[in-house]
Amino acid sequence: QYSPWLVNAPNVDGRLFMAKIVSDELNHGWQLIRLLENFNVNTEKIQNARLGLHLLEVSNLPLFNWEDVISYVYLIDRAGLYQLRAIKDIIYEPLANLASSLAKEEEYHLHFSYNVLRSYEEKKRMQGALNFWFPRAVEMINQLNNVIGSKLYLEQLNIVDISVNEFIKSVNEELSKLGFSQIDPYKTMVLH
Repeated sequence: QYSPWLVNAPNVDGRLFMAKIVSDELNHGWQLIRLLENFNVNTEKIQNARLGLHLLEVSNLPLFNWEDVISYVYLIDRAGLYQLRAIKDIIYEPLANLASSLAKEEEYHLHFSYNVLRSYEEKKRMQGALNFWFPRAVEMINQLNNVIGSKLYLEQLNIVDISVNEFIKSVNEELSKLGFSQIDPYKTMVLH
């Protein structure tokens, strides 16, 4: 998804940021694969996945413009950060350590995307991209909640319950401060 933006980002800072993101995401994948291999999971299918073949729908969608890139990083990485924070105290220590490490990198991604949003001049174009990606970020959190299941299971694994409503509220509060309209992710599921 990100690799075309290594050369197509609108400025040097954007290209450097994209290089950092591509490096971070490849490293995240490598670390997760090593973790799965500890459980003797065959990771060949995961390692060979390409755009359009990922289990998580949001990872199959192309980023058509810079607004998509920034909105994707701001919203999807934020959803990922919520998930990482939820499992940072999981009883399986290797996963807890990995979650803490990945969370630091995701925070950097959010910081960059926040700064771009803050100074972005074409607010209407960016709002359209935010409208498109926000429901997908919410869907990502809902998918994790569905996989994890019951509150009892959460407690047994020492996983924090992820509140979708809290996520929506915090994103909308920040978007308002940045000069964007609040988004109802359940009403703005639009096709790209």
